[in-house]
Amino acid sequence: CGWLSDRWGRRKVLLLGTAVYVAALLLFRSAPTFGLALLAAPFIGAGSGAMQTVASALASELYPTRRAIVLNATQVAFGAGAILGPALANRVLALNGDWRAFYLILIAGNLGLFLALLAQPFPPSLSSLASGGGGMDWTALRALLRDPAFGTLFMMQVLYGGAEVGLFSWMPTYFRQLPGGLAWSVVIVSVFWVGMTTGRAAMGLLLNRGPLLTLGATLAGLGALFSAGALVTLNPRVIAACVALTGLCFGGIYSVILAETGQRFQRAVGTAFGGIAAAGGVGSALTPWLIGALAPTALHWRGALTLVPLSALLFTGLALWLRQAGRAIS
Repeated sequence: CGWLSDRWGRRKVLLLGTAVYVAALLLFRSAPTFGLALLAAPFIGAGSGAMQTVASALASELYPTRRAIVLNATQVAFGAGAILGPALANRVLALNGDWRAFYLILIAGNLGLFLALLAQPFPPSLSSLASGGGGMDWTALRALLRDPAFGTLFMMQVLYGGAEVGLFSWMPTYFRQLPGGLAWSVVIVSVFWVGMTTGRAAMGLLLNRGPLLTLGATLAGLGALFSAGALVTLNPRVIAACVALTGLCFGGIYSVILAETGQRFQRAVGTAFGGIAAAGGVGSALTPWLIGALAPTALHWRGALTLVPLSALLFTGLALWLRQAGRAIS
């Protein structure tokens, strides 16, 4: 959908993604069987993925002189939703025990968003990119795919997406193995996202104060340190603190990747952002799966979860290489 938004315009594809998301949520909520719910799940991912990708491309174009700060602000909003969503779901379940009621709230909210987007006037150049001078062309697409910088940014996002999702998706299970960790297992994801959102909010003070890739390498290196620290102790409180600090460091990394990508590939920003979003999907699927596959082996959970700091360290190395290669724009 990032590529399609370069061809058809941001407005059409953003509305399409929102409509698919609302329809998929409705299907999931109404599904009478698990099989039908499973069928709806990839469309939930597709719709929400399209919304985030195209909205990021739109923000990058609307605010070219403040690209990094505005993109980071969208990620702060994402983190706020990641904190409030689970809390709201728990509240709804506590009140009436019906998980479907929560999906009614999601459907209503996103339907309202769709109607607001439908009524929102878009600049002509962004509403119909295909007919304007800034539209995507095949030459730009081929150049994007051949550019080693894009390949490096793609791999950086694979590593980052895998580290982020691998940590918060498996930490509740890991806490259940620890003495006294059961009580923490139900809140550790929120602890992580509080750290993430705080880190994203703080990024507003750091962006545009130095090279983006240097900032990203520093954040990933600190994230590697704190996530490794979560694995060298059995004290749930210390681990929770390390998880929060990891989230604090990880919080700004995606904004750095998006801003660097937006600066480099302005002729094909929708396609470029789509590729970065896809890279995050690859990492988010692969690393958690690997952690789950390795946990029953002789490595156990602590060994399997070392994939998180290792991924962050590899990210640091790639960011520094790209910076030192002399290709960084910032």
